[in-house]
Amino acid sequence: MKALVRPLFLTALVGTLAACNAPDTVMENGAIMLYGNKVALRVIGAPKAVIDADGGLVIDGKAIATTPAERNLLAQYNQSVRSVHDTGLAMGKTGVEMAIKSVEAKSSSTPGQTDKAAEAGSGQMQKLSLDICKAQASIKTVQDQLAVQLPAFKPYASIVSAHDVASCESDAKD
Repeated sequence: MKALVRPLFLTALVGTLAACNAPDTVMENGAIMLYGNKVALRVIGAPKAVIDADGGLVIDGKAIATTPAERNLLAQYNQSVRSVHDTGLAMGKTGVEMAIKSVEAKSSSTPGQTDKAAEAGSGQMQKLSLDICKAQASIKTVQDQLAVQLPAFKPYASIVSAHDVASCESDAKD
């Protein structure tokens, strides 16, 4: 038994350490990644940028001076990315609840309960999908404003396109 404890402990430790470096959310093919309260932006040909929850901006390891208005926009950008993350978690929870209700309805003797559970969950999933699209649209809006106001942000100003937002909304409505 003692022979198994050490390898299991080491495996758990390595798994935990590996998970510490994994992003909480990945968007736009890895161009936007959420790590706790920090949003990392990666664009080919530009250094990594990090936006913290209070709107601080660090590019290539160097803090970028910003005005209060720019800092507010950066904080909004961060919040919108965190909103996508939170909504994604809510979608996962809704999916699990739908599965549980479906299994419970199938095992009950009441016909039609499975369909009712599926319809209720489907409506909630569509609402949450649209919420993600709203957050993505907010990211696009803030991104466009930052491109005009903050020259250091320009390389990151095309991460979310109008096509991305329209595609999200179209998919969410289907």
